[in-house]
Amino acid sequence: MFSLSGWEKRKLSSLLSPLLFFFFILFFFFSYLLAQRESTATLNLRVFIEKRCKIEISSSLISFVRTSTQGNPQIIPANENPVEVAIKTNLPKGAEARVWFLATSDLVDNSAGYTIEVETISWEAKGDGFFSGQLSKSSPSLLARIGGAGKIKGLLNFFFAEDPNFAPGNYQTTVTLFVEAL
Repeated sequence: MFSLSGWEKRKLSSLLSPLLFFFFILFFFFSYLLAQRESTATLNLRVFIEKRCKIEISSSLISFVRTSTQGNPQIIPANENPVEVAIKTNLPKGAEARVWFLATSDLVDNSAGYTIEVETISWEAKGDGFFSGQLSKSSPSLLARIGGAGKIKGLLNFFFAEDPNFAPGNYQTTVTLFVEAL
């Protein structure tokens, strides 16, 4: 068997301590280097939300029928129930959205070529932020105003200012609702 003398044991012990210390330092140094070799990256994430305004209407058709033979001017209510309008926005605090009506033309009977001024159509509005008014083809008519983010609902009753001098016919036009965000 192999045996060490006392002096050899002390010499081996004195060499073993620094050797273990050296390997310990070497192990942590290589661990550090390996950790540095692992790749890291940074991801910058951005979410951009556009301003939005949504208009919902309960009916896209409004009609009127003149049935009187009295020969006197009269205000004729629409045949349909009041039109429900809902406006939703995500605008920031302090911003405002305005909703407008604009007729594309006067009321026109395409078969006979007769016209009636679109200003004969008016509406009565009920609901916070909604306004009563009269249609126009030359300048927008304010329907509603909403500030910041939220939702408003209103009811619109439409009326036709009939004149007995209007020729019989099937008159129509298109009205656009549009939003202006401020």
